Amino acid sequence: MKFFFHIFFHLILVYSAVAQFEYDLAECVTIALENKKTLRSAELEVQSAQKGVKGSYSGLLPILNATVGSGRTQFPEQENVTYDLSGFPNVSSDTLSITHYNSMSAGLSLNQTLYDGGRSINTVQQAKINLEISKLNHRQIKIQVIQNVTNSYFGLLQTQQLLEVSKKNLNLSEQQVDLVRKQFDVGAVRKTDLLKAEVAKGQARVELLNRKTGLENVRRQLFNNMGMQDFGQSISASADEWTEVQVPSSANALELLKTKNPSLLIQQSRISLGELQIAMAKGMRLPTLGASMSYSANGDNSDALIEAAKDDWVVGMNLSLSVPLYSGNRLSSSQQQAKLSHEKLENDYITYLNDLRVQVELLRKSLENYSEIIPINQSVVASAEEDLKLVQERYSLGSATILEVLDAQVSLIRSNSTLINTVHDARIKEMNLNAILGILDLKYLTEEE
Repeated sequence: MKFFFHIFFHLILVYSAVAQFEYDLAECVTIALENKKTLRSAELEVQSAQKGVKGSYSGLLPILNATVGSGRTQFPEQENVTYDLSGFPNVSSDTLSITHYNSMSAGLSLNQTLYDGGRSINTVQQAKINLEISKLNHRQIKIQVIQNVTNSYFGLLQTQQLLEVSKKNLNLSEQQVDLVRKQFDVGAVRKTDLLKAEVAKGQARVELLNRKTGLENVRRQLFNNMGMQDFGQSISASADEWTEVQVPSSANALELLKTKNPSLLIQQSRISLGELQIAMAKGMRLPTLGASMSYSANGDNSDALIEAAKDDWVVGMNLSLSVPLYSGNRLSSSQQQAKLSHEKLENDYITYLNDLRVQVELLRKSLENYSEIIPINQSVVASAEEDLKLVQERYSLGSATILEVLDAQVSLIRSNSTLINTVHDARIKEMNLNAILGILDLKYLTEEE
């Protein structure tokens, strides 16, 4: 049975290695969001922060304690003992004996903080902000996962397309060698033409091998970013034809940046935490008012304790007021540090916002430029294809040289490669812009989120 299991497992691996899987970008992103452990870790941080919010209410709620005690106290006791001896007077002596006292007690105590300078309320607000930060951090990691998968996916698509160009180039080179060899055999061209065609064919083969190696590398990278095990299985990427991107205006981009970018929202939340730290530092200077109530009973044994709980119990009620007078400059230093930390957070936010605005503007201008460049490159490819056909026809008629044919072939390869690389760069920049604006993950959000 074990032998057949190993054979079955081996067949699965072989099938996975040779099978061709074709995923679109959305499917790859979905797989990554389900598999990546970094997202699971971020979800655990959110759950921990939720527990922190629940626990933060302890400062506002009363504390109820129950106590039960049992004790035995032993102590020496002196006794005078008189001995009656026959024929002699009575004799008395002092002796020590050990006696003990048993005690049992039970009680309930209730403590409630009535006022603590707002520290308990601010602790709850602090926990809520920490929960919001953990959720934003989860979004940020999700965007990073989507960004990595998108980058690898478009890299795979780019390499696939460049590989097809290399295959076509090798095919053209082989056809060209066959044509030149036939013409050389009949003495229509010189041997240098044949050698140049052979050189072009060799270069095309080297380029094709390099493209295949590059395709294998980006395939591995994509599987890793998707959180999948790599058994050597093939994967094919597909995408629609490039269409002009609707680039947001500077004003709209800035609005999206401030309201959607999780990193900036985390910075804003930290500023709010800084404000709470200032409030809590001020609250340390304010008095603390608390109330407590206790109910207790005592007895020599359990029966006596039960009777005491019925008729001889003790109730105590207390109010306590604590006013901080001097703490060795600790309170003033904490308040000053909180203000300095808050000011630093505000400066960091402004600096980070300005840095992101510059990145957004650079990406916006690049995408606007690509919208003009890509159509030009498409027309260049069409012209290069037509030029190669014409030169090949002229060469077959003897009115063009082999160098002209090879130049036209190289021109077509370069124009095709340039178009593919330009479209790839445009897609990556569009993805980066959406990631910075904080909208890359919006279409992948689930209803639960």
